[in-house]
Amino acid sequence: MRVPDPQCAGVTTLQGLRDACTLNAIADAKTNQILLQHPLPGTRGVLGQRAVYGPGRWRFDASMSKSFRIRESTSVQIRVDATDVLNHPEPNNPSLNINNANFGVISTKSSLTRELQGQLRISF
Repeated sequence: MRVPDPQCAGVTTLQGLRDACTLNAIADAKTNQILLQHPLPGTRGVLGQRAVYGPGRWRFDASMSKSFRIRESTSVQIRVDATDVLNHPEPNNPSLNINNANFGVISTKSSLTRELQGQLRISF
């Protein structure tokens, strides 16, 4: 669950500065233990880069070809390449902004579609 970042408690109350702190943290809903929070000013966070992964990609790509011999030294090859044959929608990455109310939510899908490409090759 989203909770106010604990470092906001250290902000001075003069001139309402503590109320201006809008940082959020992610806490365990059962134990209220802080799981993710912003690093303190002047320090680096401990999570590291690219530590949260989005959903995987699954696609089925295929190709087919057939060669025909016309003469002894001449042949024709017909080839069709297909990407995303099953045409399944793939989810995009989740929102990873801690301050966003939709943190961790996947709200869109990719715009990839089935594609076919044909080739004709004459060898002599």
